[in-house]
Amino acid sequence: MQLYWENKNKFSLFHLTVWHFVFPLLIGYTITLITFPLAFLSISTLVFVTFYSLSIGVISMKIYEFTEGQIEKYIPWLELPIQRFFISIIIEIIVGFIVLIAINYLFFMLIKGQRIDEFLNTTYNALKYLLVSTVGSILIINLISFFKNWRQLTLNEEILKREILVAQYESLKNQINPHFLFNNLTALTSLVRTDQDKAVMFIQELANTFRYILESRECEVIELFKECNLIESISHIYQLRHTDSLRIGLNISNTHNKYIIPMALQMLVENAVKHNVISASKPLIIDIFEEDDYVVVRNNYQPKTSKILSNGVGIKNIQMRYRYHTSQLVIIEKTANFFIVKLPILRVKV
Repeated sequence: MQLYWENKNKFSLFHLTVWHFVFPLLIGYTITLITFPLAFLSISTLVFVTFYSLSIGVISMKIYEFTEGQIEKYIPWLELPIQRFFISIIIEIIVGFIVLIAINYLFFMLIKGQRIDEFLNTTYNALKYLLVSTVGSILIINLISFFKNWRQLTLNEEILKREILVAQYESLKNQINPHFLFNNLTALTSLVRTDQDKAVMFIQELANTFRYILESRECEVIELFKECNLIESISHIYQLRHTDSLRIGLNISNTHNKYIIPMALQMLVENAVKHNVISASKPLIIDIFEEDDYVVVRNNYQPKTSKILSNGVGIKNIQMRYRYHTSQLVIIEKTANFFIVKLPILRVKV
């Protein structure tokens, strides 16, 4: 199973914390204290060191945050800590060197008017401290993050065990319950009397539905095409029950190497049927399609006037199980005309 290291802090270019200022100043003042302690006796020199340290530090830290977020997508800390450590160092040294040259050129060539040989000598000396501070900073920051997220992952696994049990129970309760069976058996009784061929088809699709439920209840993720097959069976059942009052459109062509949470689509379809009016004058239309690495379930919003008892546990369970497999969130949108749920497509190996 692919491990998931959750990064809750989204990158924001203009989001600055106290540490974005304290950390660069701490390093800058420390280096100045070691190399030129008399600088603290000169206000102008101290001001120069302050602006110089902040210029390099703040820019480097923001670039560091962005690059670490990108690297995490391909080389997670929790899976490949050694490779990640050295790759982070190499990338950050390259980035730091580019930032250092740009800032040094601004401060020493343009502002102070140094010659090219003086500029190169200054940059060379600064590079030594850059290497030490970069390696040390990456080591400290990422060790803290690694152990913090490792602890959180342990807690998440325990939570997941409980959520899987709850999800399995909820899935079975939502599907194999007296109301679900009663509606379908009532429709089947009517079909047996009026159209035996449709009755046989109804029984076959109902059997396919329950077979899928029994086979998938132990899975954490399942192939998208299997879930689509389930929706096709459910669609046939509803078509026989409601004729043109309920329409389920499934438009997903390529399902290769795509996974989804078991019975997620089915639960969302049942949710739409449960909470919306279904009639010939106001048909319920449910569209299921792929959009930007999401499976979208969208239905026209026409809620029943009578209050439907619901605790929302089904959607909450889908959201909790998704958090274990991906940092992408389940998106829920409600407009005046539509109720939309977007499920991230998973690309994992199980």
